[in-house]
Amino acid sequence: MASTSPFYGLQFDSDGTLPFTPMLRALYRDTQFEGYGPGRVYTDRTGSYAADAFWADIEPGAIWPPSKFGPWLDQRRAATGQPGGAYCNRANLPAVIEAAATRPWSLWLATLDGTADPAAITELAALPAGVSLLVVQAFPSTMIGGINADISVVVDQHYWDSRHD
Repeated sequence: MASTSPFYGLQFDSDGTLPFTPMLRALYRDTQFEGYGPGRVYTDRTGSYAADAFWADIEPGAIWPPSKFGPWLDQRRAATGQPGGAYCNRANLPAVIEAAATRPWSLWLATLDGTADPAAITELAALPAGVSLLVVQAFPSTMIGGINADISVVVDQHYWDSRHD
C-alpha cells in the first residue's frame, strides 16, 4: 500500500550532544534548556514544566501513570492558553487517550520499529476528535548507528513550519 501521508521533516531527540545541529530538536526542559526559538521544542518528563514544554513525556520513569496527563493538559492551558501534547508509545496510547478525555491535544507517537507512515499504524484508527497526530518517532538510535538520538518523522505541516530552524 502506498503512503498518502506527507512527511515534512525530521525531529531528533537525545539526552546527549549531537554531532550536528538538526533543523528540529526535541529537548528535555528539566536538563537541556537552550532558550526558546526556531529549531527547538521542549518535552516535560517530570510534570513540572507544563508552562514551558509542549510535550508531556508519558512513560515509566517520566510522567507516570498516564492518568497524570489530563491534569498536565489543564496546567498547560491555564499557563499558556494553548493545548499541549503527549509523547507516548502504542501500548500506552489508550490510557493517554482516556486521561485526556475530551480535551484537545497533540500526539507524538513512538513506534521505534521503523514504522513512520501513519496509514500503517493501526492504533491511530481509534484517535478521537480533538487529537492531532504531529510526529511519529520511528527510528531509535539502534537503527541509525553512531548517533545517540532517536529520529521522528514530522507528519503535520503546521508543526514543522512553525518550529523548524
